[in-house]
Amino acid sequence: MSFTQYWSKTPSLSRSKWAILMALCGLGLFFLFVKSPFSCLERTAEPLKEILAPTAIPEISKNLSGLTWNPETGTLFAVTNRPERIYELSLNGKVLRSVNLRGFKDTEGISHIAGTLFALVEERKSVLCIFDITSDATAIEHKDALRLNLGKKGEKNKGFEGVSYDPVTRTLYTMREGKPFVRLAIPLDEHFRPGSVMSKPLPELCVKDVASLVHDPDGSLWILSEASAQVVQLDQDGSELRRFDLPIDKKKFQPEGITRTPDGQMIVVGEPNILAIYATIDDKK
Repeated sequence: MSFTQYWSKTPSLSRSKWAILMALCGLGLFFLFVKSPFSCLERTAEPLKEILAPTAIPEISKNLSGLTWNPETGTLFAVTNRPERIYELSLNGKVLRSVNLRGFKDTEGISHIAGTLFALVEERKSVLCIFDITSDATAIEHKDALRLNLGKKGEKNKGFEGVSYDPVTRTLYTMREGKPFVRLAIPLDEHFRPGSVMSKPLPELCVKDVASLVHDPDGSLWILSEASAQVVQLDQDGSELRRFDLPIDKKKFQPEGITRTPDGQMIVVGEPNILAIYATIDDKK
């Protein structure tokens, strides 16, 4: 007997019970597999303390995208795309020098590794580049960089956005901008040459996009979301620890890059040419 025949011969009361049971099962499956949007809505974001209000950097005209802190020089290194260029900045955003990136395309994230060594990602090409920026450098040639293909080229504005280095594990981390969110880990050997790429899905990451990321010494990962205007801190397993609202006007400031200083300050840059500094409310420094 087919299910249709069985259903037609079942008393109406029994059919009602079956219908209710099937509806409850369907609802249970819905919450099991599609619960993340609801859990995201339930998550509370904390405010941030503004140390430096969003400030324009006059020497940079547009497309400010990535940022890293160099603890050895005590300065920031920022990257723009179109034109592809790196700027060394003081902590308050004063331009100290600029370095042209020749042959690079769609440069987004940047991270200091050690000494004069830096990593950078080209978004749509899905390429990780490692190269030196010496103290007297005025230009970097793409052909001279150590390059690693990260996989399939990204769609427009959906490729790799940020990169961050963990000196404890000698590992670079990067992520694509869009969903599904997956963290890529690239270990470096003793000569800072990249090894095999390892991936870890981050299903609990509740943001609209990923614009940048930065790794903390305690192993946690800070994610900047431009579309959500939030910063989310994840533990080593990818579970959320805290989230923060960025007190910005998204029409004037599109956050694209984030880094953190040893004293816990959170420095954010973005389009067109804005830099801002924040701290968590419980940070007494």
